[in-house]
Amino acid sequence: MNTRSQLVFDRLAKFNLTLDPNKIQICKTNITYLGFNISANGYAPSEDNNQKVIKFPVPQNVKQVQSYLGMINYFIHFIFDYAEVVEPIVNLTRKGTPFVWSENCQDAFNVMQEIILNKPTIKNYDESKPLFLTTDASKVALCAILLQKDGENFYPIEFFSKQLYPSERNYPSIRRELFAISMGIKHFREYLYGRHFYLLTDAKSLTYHMNLDKQPDIVKRWLLYLQDFSYNIDHIKGCDNPADFLSRMQIEDAEVNNLFHMGDQLSHSNIKLCQSMDSCTSEIIKRIEEKDSKTCQKYFIDSYTGLLMFKIKSGKDQILNKIYIPRKLVRDCLLVSLAPHFGVQKTYDFIKIKYFWPGMYADVKTFCENCFNCMQSKRKRKTITHSIPKHHLAPGEFLAIDIVGKLPRSVDNQNYILTIVDHYSRYLEAIPIPNTTFNTIIRNLNYYFSRFGLPKYILFDNATYFKSDEIVNFYESLRIEHRKSSIYYPKSNGLLERTHRVLKETVASISQKVNDWSTSLLIFKLHSTTPNMLSHNTHPQNYFLEEGLTFQYIHMMILNMLRIFLHIYIRFKTTKRIQ
Repeated sequence: MNTRSQLVFDRLAKFNLTLDPNKIQICKTNITYLGFNISANGYAPSEDNNQKVIKFPVPQNVKQVQSYLGMINYFIHFIFDYAEVVEPIVNLTRKGTPFVWSENCQDAFNVMQEIILNKPTIKNYDESKPLFLTTDASKVALCAILLQKDGENFYPIEFFSKQLYPSERNYPSIRRELFAISMGIKHFREYLYGRHFYLLTDAKSLTYHMNLDKQPDIVKRWLLYLQDFSYNIDHIKGCDNPADFLSRMQIEDAEVNNLFHMGDQLSHSNIKLCQSMDSCTSEIIKRIEEKDSKTCQKYFIDSYTGLLMFKIKSGKDQILNKIYIPRKLVRDCLLVSLAPHFGVQKTYDFIKIKYFWPGMYADVKTFCENCFNCMQSKRKRKTITHSIPKHHLAPGEFLAIDIVGKLPRSVDNQNYILTIVDHYSRYLEAIPIPNTTFNTIIRNLNYYFSRFGLPKYILFDNATYFKSDEIVNFYESLRIEHRKSSIYYPKSNGLLERTHRVLKETVASISQKVNDWSTSLLIFKLHSTTPNMLSHNTHPQNYFLEEGLTFQYIHMMILNMLRIFLHIYIRFKTTKRIQ
């Protein structure tokens, strides 16, 4: 008998407790007890309870709403900001409220289904590690999270949330923050009483507010209750606050920030293991080993990786080989492939390049249509009555440029996105930039022109940074005709405005924090940035040579450009010295 088992039995004997042999489970890595699945890594609701919520139909009356709320209340300690999420559904149970299942109710219902589908798990409390409490309050609810640290990463011990009464919603924001702290400490009293802990808050003025001499009676009662506890108040940025609505808890151990990492679940070794354990794929492997002719026509075992592969004909003679994904790994494959959030068809096209499983398109469609991030970030599309005419353009001939921002400062100190769209191919280039000075804009346009060639026309709006003398001279030196869109009429540059909406929705879906949007652009550009020959089916255009200009004339123009840039540089240095 190992040491831990002996320790358990010694404790039972010490307190005169007995065990029923028919009810105990020994040598198990996890057990299901009172509806929870408990293991060394933490505990989570059992699969049976998860399925009851996932399969629950959309409520049709108040009674069904009450039944649904009673069921999901079981998960309240596993869900961050639970009270705010379910508020539209809870409002239907109030006396005198007519039953109307609105879009907000359906959104809340979908969010809850998505959360339960992801199987929320909470790690076990470790008495040897310090405790952290972080809180946040909105106009409708408050929440608190009890945390511990594993290295540099926080992980949750338990969540708490509460809807605010109408009178509480009238509190000033700083008082709501203090109320959230008071309620959070009261809820987690069993953990916090008699221990020193750290209170994390993004309300910088909270310490000053707590030390005021004159306070309302209700605030005095909160502060009096807090005096029973030992804690330090640490201020953190709102974008780093785990309880802030815009951020998302990172429970897993930190990994290298590799945006294109496919994950260990889809490694060849893990796929091979799951193929051998899956009933369908293992049967196919068995038939291949028995050299069944019909099976061998469609499938084979790769001699290098040992993976089960699927043969598919492409064209007359070409055969493409795809990795057969067992059912257990379908969700992992979808999660990785959905990372850019580009929709059903593009996600399916991305997956089918390398993988195969039966019913793949239907699974992709269902998964994309129920993506929580996409439901939050993207609007429903309206049917386009006609396409935008191309006016006999050539690729790279007509560009539209604009700037998105000002955005929250990113981790690499960028505040804007310079967008460039080719009207012919719809090719988009999105470049993060720190400011909108003419130097920054010209430098990045030069970078674009060096890769794709010079355009004939550039369309831009009436922003002051596009109308500066330096930028106008820059266009004229390159013999680029510049055009301005109509004032107060965004549709005159409709292609770029529509592209901006896709860009914002996609980056919002990908981003994990408010300030990591610039790194999320890499995933977006992984999809949209392709070699010029593949994207436009042509090489970069050189309109100087097309118009019959001599190399001597081109050389002279380059020298003039260098003189202009030197003049700009001298003016910039002189202005900076004067300041």
